[in-house]
Amino acid sequence: MQASWRSLFMNDLDEAVCAKCKAEFESITGNTCLYCDASGEGVCADCMYWEQTEYAGLIAKGRCLYRYNEGMQSYFHQYKFLQDVILSEVFAKEMNHALAKVDAVIVPIPMNPKKLKERTFAQVDSLLESARLPFHHFLIKNEDVQGTKSKMERMASSPLFHWNGETVPKKIILVDDLYTTGTTMRHAAKVLKDAGADEIELFCLIRG
Repeated sequence: MQASWRSLFMNDLDEAVCAKCKAEFESITGNTCLYCDASGEGVCADCMYWEQTEYAGLIAKGRCLYRYNEGMQSYFHQYKFLQDVILSEVFAKEMNHALAKVDAVIVPIPMNPKKLKERTFAQVDSLLESARLPFHHFLIKNEDVQGTKSKMERMASSPLFHWNGETVPKKIILVDDLYTTGTTMRHAAKVLKDAGADEIELFCLIRG
């Protein structure tokens, strides 16, 4: 994939990136985990772990669009770490198609305030804005940073979020850019459930 994507963008939501670059991304198909779209039948080992903890029963189901292959790693690095905000347009069509007609309020995973200052924009918010999807924040991210932790450290983390005090809708779709261990989503879902949500689904662009 070329380092510069800007010349590939069109004005139409349906043609955000050229077909050659889009072909480098691997869509998730076949048998996958009910909660996180990991490959395989039934429920994956990580989600089985969560369903035996205090976070059991929080998630109705989950969906991810793409696998974290080489092409996606290149995209994600440039978008998230090199702060190329225009790349939020790349998956606008796919995200709009997946979420535009859902009967639930879209709730993005918020960024750590320190990270937001460093990266200058909220990646998940920008993805949703490019896809022309309405959303609302009910969570505030605590200062704990997950990126430098091991898998076991992430899954044993202290609570990552707190509620902002606004009235929480009964049906929610939690949205993030990358799903890895499920820690972020479970912690967010628990806060929202405790604040009054009845049904929570997950949606991520990428399954790590």
